[in-house]
Amino acid sequence: MFNLFRYGPHFGNQQSPLMHFGGGLFFNGLLCVLFGIAILNAPELLAYFVAILLLILGTWLLTMWWQMRQWKK
Repeated sequence: MFNLFRYGPHFGNQQSPLMHFGGGLFFNGLLCVLFGIAILNAPELLAYFVAILLLILGTWLLTMWWQMRQWKK
């Protein structure tokens, strides 16, 4: 079923543009370098990046806790 939608007659053999860069490795590496340069230029950005990561991680953990609680019922 999955192959039908991915390689159907009306879609052809399409690939994501990021697949040409090693599955997104180029984009992720470039993003890390740019963030590193930004932090070197303005060190206070590091606090914002860490705070954002903690907010995302905390939200994810609370969501997983809620889903496990609903699954037990």
